[in-house]
Amino acid sequence: MNLIQYGLLYHTKSQLNYAAFEAARAGTTGNADPGAIQAAFIRAMTGYHGGGTSTSQLAASYARAAAEAPYTRIEILSPTKESFDDYVSPELAARLKTGKRVIPNSNLAFITCPVDVPGCNNDPKTNASGQTLADANLLKLRITYGIPERKQIPLAGRFMNWALDTLNPADSDAFRQGLVKAGRIPVVTHIVMRMQSPAFEHGNTSNPGPGNNGTPEDPGPGPKGGELPKCPATDPACVSGAQPKPKPGPQCDPAVDPDGCLPPGCEQGDASCDPGCGKNYCCLLEKGLIKPDGSPAGNAATHGAPAPDTSLPPTTRP
Repeated sequence: MNLIQYGLLYHTKSQLNYAAFEAARAGTTGNADPGAIQAAFIRAMTGYHGGGTSTSQLAASYARAAAEAPYTRIEILSPTKESFDDYVSPELAARLKTGKRVIPNSNLAFITCPVDVPGCNNDPKTNASGQTLADANLLKLRITYGIPERKQIPLAGRFMNWALDTLNPADSDAFRQGLVKAGRIPVVTHIVMRMQSPAFEHGNTSNPGPGNNGTPEDPGPGPKGGELPKCPATDPACVSGAQPKPKPGPQCDPAVDPDGCLPPGCEQGDASCDPGCGKNYCCLLEKGLIKPDGSPAGNAATHGAPAPDTSLPPTTRP
């Protein structure tokens, strides 16, 4: 049952990722309006709550998705309040006829400050937001959703909820803790997308500085992995550090090789290393291991050489 519960958990996460994408897309084209973001998120969660093949079924599923709004939190992590402090464009706000602060979105490849505020502080190391104008045009959302009990496996879902409550009783996130207390399983997703319209300020969260308490650090090179194997990746026995296997070459025939296939340092006729011993007629005859007629000599046994093949006459033996 726990495996099935984990499967349902990943199903929810997949649906949540899709809904987050739709919400962010609505935000990027809708001036980062929280209302547009939430509406797109609810619409995208219709399938998770049943979907349908008719208008009435879709309407019922949409109503169930909308009823889950109290158990869903959508946070706009960027642009922040400080982003608007650094890159507000009063002229653009006037042209768009809005009383909200606005961050320009056009010609980002050519400007580092709003056109009407050319002297803005665009240095992330010293300005309030820790961002460039391009950074301030990134919409980042964090969405937290609690899986309801009706979409949990009996016992397994309750056990997972109990484990979350027991292992993290002092959760500093009140909303997430509330989901657990309500018998729900919290799931969190993040998404970042480039703004496609000027961002309007809607009570955005405050997050000053460039991160790391205002002292960004170079993380340095990542950990080194193991050495790549030198053998072909298609070899099933290929492991890290393994050397490629030598390709087998044609076998040497001492009967036809001019050197008798002798390895370095080996004397012809030495039964311990000469591959021609027992095969090469001339070699055996020179060492006195056989008689001219091909029969074994009396001292052949003392040299440890095998008896030659006498089934053929001497003229045809190897």
